[in-house]
Amino acid sequence: MKRAEIVSAAVRIADADGVDAVSMRRLADELGVATMTPYTHVASKDELLDLMRDAVAAEMLLPEPLPEDWRAALRAIADRTRAAYEAHPWCLDATPRRPRARINRLRHVEQSIGIVLRLGLPSETSRAVLLSIDDYVIGYCTRARARQRMLDSLGPEGKDALRHLSDPDPEVAAALDAGELPIIKKIAGRRDRQHPFGIPPDSGFEPGLDWLLDGIEASVARAEDPGPDLNLDGLDELEPRLAQAIAEDEKAAPH
Repeated sequence: MKRAEIVSAAVRIADADGVDAVSMRRLADELGVATMTPYTHVASKDELLDLMRDAVAAEMLLPEPLPEDWRAALRAIADRTRAAYEAHPWCLDATPRRPRARINRLRHVEQSIGIVLRLGLPSETSRAVLLSIDDYVIGYCTRARARQRMLDSLGPEGKDALRHLSDPDPEVAAALDAGELPIIKKIAGRRDRQHPFGIPPDSGFEPGLDWLLDGIEASVARAEDPGPDLNLDGLDELEPRLAQAIAEDEKAAPH
């Protein structure tokens, strides 16, 4: 048995039943081995979790060679990262206590940094670009994960109440009656709403990513534009003043 088999089995269990269902006993049953056998390859549950997250990171990698266009490359990384988190949502819930540098996570970072370096931006701006893509994707997936967990905890009546605000908190009901929330009241009054809060679960990712990439592109354009040249012709007083100052220094200097 190899460590990769243990990690793969753990990922399957987490995908099916959540990360809390992963245990050495469950792994042993899954793999058809003695209970202590996984410990010969993985020292602890914490190390196993770290390896599982690294296995998911492998799904975020782009096949080489990377797209030549930086925008296409960053979009591809964002899309693959989103797909990996959506396929393994438990990754957003579980953080090992002692994470180590793992090969697939570092390959993912290497690819991302390599793309951003093409932009020729200052180091602080490059770092912000890199983090903004990750923050956007992780934030989007975390919100979607929280939404899905909430919906999974509700029955049909609870979901219908979210769609139509049929059972609001008394403070919300009072605000609606007082006309404080006219937009919310109008949205909630639509009987054709199919989704909680009127928002489809997959809305917003691509437009938001486009806006983010547009902003990065604007930063690149500003970095490439050196700005207007200094005009030091006869209309500018800088050169005459410098010449006068030099002449006065030379006149005042002892001979």
